[in-house]
Amino acid sequence: MLRKLVLLFALVALVNATTLRKWIASHEKSCYFTTADTPTKKIAFYFAVHQGGNFDIDYEVEGPNNRMLFKGEAERQGDFVFTAVYPGEYAFCFKNGLASFADKLVEFDITVEDEARPEEIAKRAKGDEITNSAMNIANDLEQITKFMKYFRLRENRNFATVLSTESRIWWFSALDSLCVVLVAVVQVYAIQALFTAKRSRL
Repeated sequence: MLRKLVLLFALVALVNATTLRKWIASHEKSCYFTTADTPTKKIAFYFAVHQGGNFDIDYEVEGPNNRMLFKGEAERQGDFVFTAVYPGEYAFCFKNGLASFADKLVEFDITVEDEARPEEIAKRAKGDEITNSAMNIANDLEQITKFMKYFRLRENRNFATVLSTESRIWWFSALDSLCVVLVAVVQVYAIQALFTAKRSRL
């Protein structure tokens, strides 16, 4: 049992992952960096907009020497996995576009890990059951984490929709009540003016 735990922690230690949440102000560009020291590194990039505006943001992923790898506009979320072809620094940038006037809360995850080579995969296939079980557990935990992030994102968006609908209903009800009071006042004055005109004729 102790050997399984040590092996699991060793596998987790081989992965360099960072999960952050950041409020990005209107017209702000915010960049984050990670380094791939060898061209065999696998880089995973996930982001999702949790609050603000229409839940969308512009993003850019640049490799060494300013090579543009991915770029998108007004995206709500993204999930990319790619191999670092060139060693060096990789930049992940978010930009709250010029058409937006709302701050946005972005959660993103940057993971750097060694990509398994064919010979390593063959060794793992012939390896003992403990190693395979530990790797399966690590993969399952990663999938569970992704599902949890997705459902949390959906919950935030649905809650924002509920708040928006509640605000619209409140304003509509207030406007409706104001119209009823205004019509009642107009009717009172109209009836009063009618009876006043009849008395003046008499």
